[in-house]
Amino acid sequence: MARHGDVRLHYSGAVLGIGVFDGDASAFAALQGEGAAAFEEQLSGLLAQGLARPEWWFVAEQAGTPVGRVAFMTDSPTPDAGSATDPLMEAFLIGLWLRWGTDDLEVGPRLLSAALPSVAALGPPIDARVNAESQSHPDRRRAVLEAAGFGLFQEKLGFVWQDEGSPVPLGDRLIFRSLPEVGESAFAAALSAGCAETLDRNDRYFYDLTGAQRWGEVMMGFLGPDDAPTWRLAYDADGRLVGYVMLSAFDDDVATITHIGVLPEHRGQGYIVDLLARATADALTRGFSSILSDVDTENLPMRAAMERAGHLPGVRPWHVWHYRFPPPD
Repeated sequence: MARHGDVRLHYSGAVLGIGVFDGDASAFAALQGEGAAAFEEQLSGLLAQGLARPEWWFVAEQAGTPVGRVAFMTDSPTPDAGSATDPLMEAFLIGLWLRWGTDDLEVGPRLLSAALPSVAALGPPIDARVNAESQSHPDRRRAVLEAAGFGLFQEKLGFVWQDEGSPVPLGDRLIFRSLPEVGESAFAAALSAGCAETLDRNDRYFYDLTGAQRWGEVMMGFLGPDDAPTWRLAYDADGRLVGYVMLSAFDDDVATITHIGVLPEHRGQGYIVDLLARATADALTRGFSSILSDVDTENLPMRAAMERAGHLPGVRPWHVWHYRFPPPD
């Protein structure tokens, strides 16, 4: 099932062949067995959008039997040459399948080490994420990534608010205006101001990369079709901009806080809890039964604010480890 550019390696006395997969999305997805239909649907969608290419699909074989698979994607279409031109474009490792618990720690690092040079033009960096809720064997996946030279860039913990039938108490310190009321330019400017000196590692990386103005413009791209009324700016009684909160749909029943921030000059006064209360009330208005949001584990003030506002860790196993290759400095 592997074609041109095969690499042949020895492991545990056997020969391991690694190369670009020779087959279609259905056959590539089917290598993993359970969950193949969902992965095939994902691959087909990525192909249609120009975010994945068959030459970015790799397979490892031992004696003609597949023992590992990995693919790569980008978050925006690449030029015909298949290389990145926009420094904001992200490339991701997806579809990692191995024989978990058997030879995964032998095959996985060899498969990744052979595949990464072929997709080097997509980065750097190449991102890989492990989520304890949505992926099996998270600890073994992390071990494979680390053995292949990936480094941990960020770790995020899931926080959940659940509707228990009680009204959400709203304070009167802040005046909220929605995106349609203030306009996209004003909202983007607020995002640029509110992300300054952020403690979120991924946000800080891209804020430094884009510069303040473009950061806000890029973030506006996350607006969902029904989200505008629950993307809000917050002002104090004197009309000064204090911060923002952006509640979006996660799925049919669950919302998420896409982003939240308080301007640096207003931090330390507990406004983040007021923003969270507003978002929680908006979730009820929109008919969501819960809110799932994740927070950088190093952002201790945000973690504490989440819990004060009734958004609690440990309700769901959502926990994300964000790796990068080459590893972050």
